[in-house]
Amino acid sequence: MAVRSRGDIVGVVDLGSREIRVLIGRREDGGAIQIVGHGTAPGRGSVSQGVIQDRNAAQLALKRALADAEKEARTRVTSLFCGVNGRNVETFIREGQARLEHEVVSEAHLDEARDIASRDILAAGKKITSSITAQEWYVDDMRVVDPTGIRGQVLRTRVHFARLPAVIQDNIRQCIESQHRELEDAIFAPLAASLGCLTPEDMELGVAVLDMGRSTTGLAVFRDHGILGTHCFEWGGYHITRDVAAGLQVSFEEADELILEYGLPVGLIRAEFGREGDAPEAARPQADRGARIKLKTAVPGAPAIVERSDFDVIVFERAKELMVKVRQHLHARGLSKSLIRGVVLTGGASRIKNYTALAEAVFQVPCRVGYPNSVEILPHAVEAPEFSVAVGIVRHAFDYRTAAKEGRVEARGAAASWRRRLVRFFRKYFL
Repeated sequence: MAVRSRGDIVGVVDLGSREIRVLIGRREDGGAIQIVGHGTAPGRGSVSQGVIQDRNAAQLALKRALADAEKEARTRVTSLFCGVNGRNVETFIREGQARLEHEVVSEAHLDEARDIASRDILAAGKKITSSITAQEWYVDDMRVVDPTGIRGQVLRTRVHFARLPAVIQDNIRQCIESQHRELEDAIFAPLAASLGCLTPEDMELGVAVLDMGRSTTGLAVFRDHGILGTHCFEWGGYHITRDVAAGLQVSFEEADELILEYGLPVGLIRAEFGREGDAPEAARPQADRGARIKLKTAVPGAPAIVERSDFDVIVFERAKELMVKVRQHLHARGLSKSLIRGVVLTGGASRIKNYTALAEAVFQVPCRVGYPNSVEILPHAVEAPEFSVAVGIVRHAFDYRTAAKEGRVEARGAAASWRRRLVRFFRKYFL
């Protein structure tokens, strides 16, 4: 196949519970980023809560998604960036500092400050990762984007770390290496979702992102372009699916279809969270009263027709429980006061109708669905909230490549190859 070679190319994978998604992004010489290839394959239970459950099935899904993405992009990637997520991932925000003996910040000072910040979270059998976009730098308490070469007395950093069992990342690495690719770097998935769907104004004024997947929901809170907190809840859209399947005695597939078709009941949201004095009867839309749903996969002996109100109660109660848990988490950590721009729902479960209405009622701040918006050109199929993480990983990948070329992070994968070629060139002609 013809190969596209103009501009820098990255490949990323989002190992979701429902789907394995692969994107190939290209950055033009002027800095514009576009998605030139995409591929998806059903996960079929091969990944759950960020952990590979079935190695062979995960490898097959990745192979199919990668092949489709590379075919569309007309290029082959040698390494992949990925997201990490799940209940086993712990997150920390730590600070470290280094004295500037020669008054100018060097790469060694960056490494020293980062190392000091990570010391108290190192643990046997664990690996830590940090995105270049999740690091803040200060020289003599003045914040700077890139401190390299700046004069001062003290360099300080504030870094977000994700710590996960080594076996989780090792299995992800093995899955990627099974396709003869290299794992170049990893990023905590809620941070990737934020990079994929937030605006600079969101991150400055204050916002929370909920990456609502099938088996997990990730949270990231920003203000003044800094991370205030992150978390991964071990539940997702599948918990609503299970309740509907159990309550109506239908298949998981039909439960998913019903949830996407009918969504959350606005009437129950208004009745539960409406203004004092609102009557529940008046809050419920007239069209829903007495409505019924004909089921396709009800088990033998179970009703084939059920009241719409029964379905509504099941979906509403579970969805409300999940949102209230997030609200309690935010309140307990003093993060609710920072949500000037509200809450952004993204990920596949955010497509459920009226979820933003429920979120606004629970959090009492503006809420919206977050769509990928951080690259210049997106294929139509990628313009969906379930691709926010993958698009954010693309953003992270290019930031990582730039930092690696400038020596601000340790280079791996394609970035390491670039640096090795540069070293060989200088040794050959100048040393």
